[in-house]
Amino acid sequence: MMMSGNGDGGPTGLKGKLASLEDFISMQNEELAAQRQEIESLRNDKAGVEEHYQGQLQELKRTMVGDVQRLQDEVKRHFIQQKAENQRLQQQITQLKGEKTSLQQQLLGLQRRLQEVEEQVGCD
Repeated sequence: MMMSGNGDGGPTGLKGKLASLEDFISMQNEELAAQRQEIESLRNDKAGVEEHYQGQLQELKRTMVGDVQRLQDEVKRHFIQQKAENQRLQQQITQLKGEKTSLQQQLLGLQRRLQEVEEQVGCD
């Protein structure tokens, strides 16, 4: 009886452990497959996010290049206008200096004439 108990229990026990191990391995394989699927899904999500942000980055670069070009053109236009204004003002300064010199010479001439007239009046 002991043999039959051992004989019945032994193989059933081994078969049970083997079946339990096979179930465990099967569950582990299923979990591994699920994790692999999750990893693949995350990789795809990551690729999608990277593609999305890469597109946004390219759009931002295009926009910024356009903005920088527009600002450079505007600055160039302002420099040209400022240069023209500076030249106009320089011409006015030169003209005013010439007029000042002419007025100073006229003033000196009038002062001499006034002095001559005062001397003539003083002599008379």
